[in-house]
Amino acid sequence: MYNSTLRHEVLSSENSECESAEINKAAAAFASLPLNIQNALEQKNRIVFIANNQSISTTQLEQLLQPDDVLVLFNHFIHADFFANHPLISKLPKLLFFRQIGDSKLHFGLPPRSNNVAVMKRMAKAAPLGILLSNQPYQFPLPSDDPSPDDDPVNSDRILIIPPVVQELLHNEMHYRVLSEHHPVVADYPHFSDIHSSAPSSGFLLYRLLLGAREHIQLMQKSELPLRLLMIGFNDNDKTAHFWHGHNWEFERSEMSSPQQEVEVIRQY
Repeated sequence: MYNSTLRHEVLSSENSECESAEINKAAAAFASLPLNIQNALEQKNRIVFIANNQSISTTQLEQLLQPDDVLVLFNHFIHADFFANHPLISKLPKLLFFRQIGDSKLHFGLPPRSNNVAVMKRMAKAAPLGILLSNQPYQFPLPSDDPSPDDDPVNSDRILIIPPVVQELLHNEMHYRVLSEHHPVVADYPHFSDIHSSAPSSGFLLYRLLLGAREHIQLMQKSELPLRLLMIGFNDNDKTAHFWHGHNWEFERSEMSSPQQEVEVIRQY
């Protein structure tokens, strides 16, 4: 009887610790978001992730997107002018994620790489805007800091500096946060020991982060139904053009093959 009681107490304690850890992880996910996006998620009921998939058309987006959506866009996001200028969609809160390029000072989608800085200015005027950079704050690098300039050559459409209006966004917690690729929401991610920069893909990292934020909101608001998630254009087979070998695609595919409740995935090519 004593051993049985002790074992029950130990198991109860372990379960309580696990539940507490999950609650803390969810709170950490929510706190990692810019304040504008925290506020938007508390008022909205769907988060829409839009991959950089050229098969996604603006006509399709007009049909799918709703007035209570929060949008998540990645790096040099597609259809930038559409998101900034469309009468309805320009008014939707947006979270932009820019990934650090290896160990460099650069982030994909921000100067001196190809970018949508002018569009970001318009977005910030039209609706709540959040910016997440991976691993380090923006360094305002020069083109000479680029370790592989030929991968994304300078042309007449490029903006090589961050204008003051956008610099202000990158110093304001209402708009800006830095997100570690080793955030607790991906603590279980199987990294490749032989690849120095092995990490979750951008889509998977933000998917886990927003799942955690959703759980936190559900707990705080004591709501019965969580925020819904819609993922557009996230594919997991050889028809997808870019499968960087540092992402553990097998692990990500396995999880996304049976997504959580209230998560819809639209796969297209």
